[in-house]
Amino acid sequence: MSGNSGGILEVRDLHTQFNTLDGVVRAVDGVSFDLARGETLGIVGESGCGKSVTALSILRLIPPETGRIASGSIKFEGEELTTLGEEAMKRLRGHRISMIFQEPMTSLNPVLTVGTQIAENVTRHLGVSKKAARERACEMLDLVRIADARRRLDEYPHQLSGGMRQRVMIAMALSCDPQVLIADEPTTALDVTIQAQILDLMLDLKEKTGTAIVLITHDLGVVAETTQRVVVMYAGRKVEEAPVEALFDNPLHPYTRGLMAAIPRLDVDAPRLQEIPGMVPLLTRPIVGCAFAARCPIATERCRTAAPPMVDVGGGHTALCWEVTP
Repeated sequence: MSGNSGGILEVRDLHTQFNTLDGVVRAVDGVSFDLARGETLGIVGESGCGKSVTALSILRLIPPETGRIASGSIKFEGEELTTLGEEAMKRLRGHRISMIFQEPMTSLNPVLTVGTQIAENVTRHLGVSKKAARERACEMLDLVRIADARRRLDEYPHQLSGGMRQRVMIAMALSCDPQVLIADEPTTALDVTIQAQILDLMLDLKEKTGTAIVLITHDLGVVAETTQRVVVMYAGRKVEEAPVEALFDNPLHPYTRGLMAAIPRLDVDAPRLQEIPGMVPLLTRPIVGCAFAARCPIATERCRTAAPPMVDVGGGHTALCWEVTP
């Protein structure tokens, strides 16, 4: 569990599964965390660890024909979302909880102007006139620092650069003043300079609006610069959680330490980047013991045969490992 109990968003023992030809994929396997009001929480891990599926589960966007939330609880301001009716979820999505997706070119409608797309979201959730919604769209484009915002309202996504499309996505996500913003790899497709601008923009808007942010990323550098608390995921499980300073000063889980060692550094003379050997376990098979045991340099027989406990070392720092002591 998180050390930040009673937040605006509470996820408890979440299990999300997908049916495939190879069997049931346990994409999210017992994840729990909290998000406090106004906080920026990072969820980090390599591709396929369950980060994005966790986000989609919160918004109940798992395709019912292939997947489902098998068990667990997701509470937003005390209201259980896993049993909430679909109409109520539609009213919540894009309004009280918004999401920025990885690739704006596939998330924006190519045949509608960006102004129309933002205004539609405003009209749907706030019930204002078309004229007022268009004005709100213009305000939002201006807020995300798009120059000549009124002219840009009538442009189509293909007429904008990647960085500008991502700003449009942020404008749309914030247009109805959400309490929670989920940002799923919001800078993956952008160059380094634009990445920094987008992250600075998100944090600046957070300060202005008070929106809590869940930032999903594989980039520990982004985590270090932008988040207050971090959840590390591996093979669908939370393996470590800590305030960001504690995580970087004293990573406890061997997987977290492996991620840290793989970060390129300019202040040391290293011949090559370190890598984590081995492969992620197949999520279609039950995992006995620790999911990281086959790749772990300190694993013992106990790690391979018995599920490790979540050890709390204090200060909101926990790790799922037999070798960590309180």
